Amino acid sequence: MFIRQDGPELEVLAPAKINLFLEVTGKRDDGFHDLDMLMVPVALYDTVKLILQQSPEISLTSRWAFGLESQPALPPAHENLVMQALELFQQHLEEKHGKSFGLSVDLVKRIPAAAGLGGASSDAAAALVGANRLNGNLLSLEELTFMAAQVGSDVPFFLYQSPARCQGRGEKVTPVSSPQSLPVVLVKPTVGLSTPSVFGRVAEFGFEDRQSIDDMLQVFTSGDLSGVGRALHNRLLEPALAVLPELQGVVHLLQDFDVAGFQMTGSGSTFFMICRHANQAKNLAARLRQMKLGAVIDTYTIGQPFGCAA
Repeated sequence: MFIRQDGPELEVLAPAKINLFLEVTGKRDDGFHDLDMLMVPVALYDTVKLILQQSPEISLTSRWAFGLESQPALPPAHENLVMQALELFQQHLEEKHGKSFGLSVDLVKRIPAAAGLGGASSDAAAALVGANRLNGNLLSLEELTFMAAQVGSDVPFFLYQSPARCQGRGEKVTPVSSPQSLPVVLVKPTVGLSTPSVFGRVAEFGFEDRQSIDDMLQVFTSGDLSGVGRALHNRLLEPALAVLPELQGVVHLLQDFDVAGFQMTGSGSTFFMICRHANQAKNLAARLRQMKLGAVIDTYTIGQPFGCAA
């Protein structure tokens, strides 16, 4: 995330992410699954603007960016992860430092929803980082991570503002880096997927033949674009296709392109292609837009730590 501050006003650019690797390693007693993932930010951003207020209330308005108004309706404020994160932050700050504050938050969305791109989680992480900065960075990164994990499994990843190996539910974050940005094309079909519904089908397909993340980590950290393309893996692909069989058409279409590799991100429904160079990404995105598949975005991964965390 990138931060711009002007006194009591602060604006955060909250990036999307893709999963270059996602393996299910077990089922937890709390009903969640244990995962092993390589998650990488991409240059597609929501904007979270926070303004300190005299009164202790937190208010949130959210809208799609210009040109995206036809996207699905955004959740009401009380269901938004940004609001949940800020309420936790406010409670923790008051309990530990006896300090109360209010915020007016304006959220502008560009990251597609129900897409596996982590937009809501990134927004929540941006809100935590922004609120902490506006309050003098009184809370540590460890404290923010603890709160983030309560809000959502992907939220801690975004606090670290770096590619990372994420384990457990996603809350165990180990930052990594790559010397190379990967040109990618995101393809978000018009239909979305529910994360619980996809995970609910995992047991049907099993995960006993678990793949190791080691090969992916090696090729990613060495900047081997072709190697990354070959090592792409997502255990949730088959369950997602079972929930939404029409996605099989996207798979058949993308496999005909001469790219380094393609895969679904997260629990879907977005697919991404790792392209060989930026011009290929631009040209493929133009072709795919003509096919009216949904949202098509050419962008790139952010391979190095960026921004400022706490």
